[in-house]
Amino acid sequence: TARGEDADRIVGLELGADDYLAKPFNPRELLARVRAVLRRGPLASPEARRDVRRFGRLELDCGARVVRIDGEERPLTALQFDLLCALADSAGRVLSRDALMDRVRGRAHEAFDRSIDVHVSRIRAAIEDDPKKPRRVITVRGAGYVFAKVQD
Repeated sequence: TARGEDADRIVGLELGADDYLAKPFNPRELLARVRAVLRRGPLASPEARRDVRRFGRLELDCGARVVRIDGEERPLTALQFDLLCALADSAGRVLSRDALMDRVRGRAHEAFDRSIDVHVSRIRAAIEDDPKKPRRVITVRGAGYVFAKVQD
């Protein structure tokens, strides 16, 4: 009954519901109400949606998938960006080639596949002041790569 629906609505709102939609409902109205709730939530602000990490002059915006040095964007492919994020997530810890490929592709690469070295060299070309003397992405011979915690 209508009286029962009103009681359900009041109880639901008293128990902490953000909104109540009686049946039958229009799916577009449901979607509009969900969007309105999300606009009011903690993820509504642009700052909350961005996952920005700073390492000295290097800024890694994972939400926008952008890398900047001194505010200037540096181009990276999707795979190179994912590799850089994986390295930055483990800053200060050595990651083997297998661990890196597992993190970005969800699987280990072939034992003789050294394509990761090419990607790392291209990342260095984009983010290092001197790619021949890297200070951000450092090779640890026989072990893998480490992203420097302290930079610049």
